[in-house]
Amino acid sequence: MVRAGLSTEQVRVVHKIRRLITLQFSDRLIKLKQLYQPFNPDRELLAEDDESIQSADAIQQIKQLLHEANYSELTRQQIEYALEQTSPYGLDVKIDFDQFTDVSLFYRAKSQRTVMVRNWKTLFIKKRSVNLIAYQRICLLLHYPKQHHKSGIHIKLFKDILRPDLEMLFPDCKIRMKTIDKIKLAVTGGGGTAGGLVATIGKLTAAVSPLAIIMAVAGFAALLWRQINKVFVQRTRYMASLAQNLYFNNLDNNMGAITYLIDQARQEEIKETLLAYGLINLQKINNSMELDSACETWLMEQFDCTIDFDIEDGLKKLVDYKLIEQQNEPLSCQSAETLCELLDHQWQEYMELPESRI
Repeated sequence: MVRAGLSTEQVRVVHKIRRLITLQFSDRLIKLKQLYQPFNPDRELLAEDDESIQSADAIQQIKQLLHEANYSELTRQQIEYALEQTSPYGLDVKIDFDQFTDVSLFYRAKSQRTVMVRNWKTLFIKKRSVNLIAYQRICLLLHYPKQHHKSGIHIKLFKDILRPDLEMLFPDCKIRMKTIDKIKLAVTGGGGTAGGLVATIGKLTAAVSPLAIIMAVAGFAALLWRQINKVFVQRTRYMASLAQNLYFNNLDNNMGAITYLIDQARQEEIKETLLAYGLINLQKINNSMELDSACETWLMEQFDCTIDFDIEDGLKKLVDYKLIEQQNEPLSCQSAETLCELLDHQWQEYMELPESRI
């Protein structure tokens, strides 16, 4: 974080802010786990049938955590558009959304990725490059109804997922064959079966013994089974591709996913708060708009990347910790010695609250 140019006491303030935020998120993790436990599909203990515990509360808390970790929610239109596209891996999947009580998709950071795919314009012979959106992090939130055999709130985290592959993340998906595979099987299977049928009829017509008739019928049955088996082989290849991609792209699930998201949200809040604090002390900044611009400029200079910095979160924390008064112009922090005392006092107050003890 921004430390160059800060005094020793200001660096102490930085450490105290980081530790106080870490304490608060550690306490929050315990509370969120307790709230989520009755709806955890992986729980080992029997869940109490407490009507006061509502699944909507748990879902709302999880979604709020995702927003704090800088995840953005995909709209239903965006999800449906992605599901209409065929995966470059050759998978065409159908999802039944009626089986879910609630379904949401969140992503964090996206980029353009070039992949090579076959196209009907080249008769599926040559590959051409296509630019697709890739999500660096994806969170799938599913809620099955209570009577469902997989009831509960399922949280799935994935990495590096192409937009056409979002359908691969859903459970109980129905795999369909691509058009090119249907045509290929129709041509090879249909032609081979028709040729075999003609040959079998010819053999039956010329057959003079029961053994010859049995052999002709058996040969045709074997040919028919070989053509049918091609369909199952193709579906097996699809399933292997699906399993391979999900195996290497899965990050975490359910209770583990909550811990992962808590840590991400904690890191984001620490970075936003400390960057705002550091730049206020290093530069003359009059208002939140100037601070937002300064943060984005600093990130561009340090990491050569364009980021839409959310200054409101950083300023809110500085105000909550009484480090600055937001209405003051120019923005300024109190002396580092005073801030150290304030943060120590807030730490002590937080630890003395019964509901906040860890």
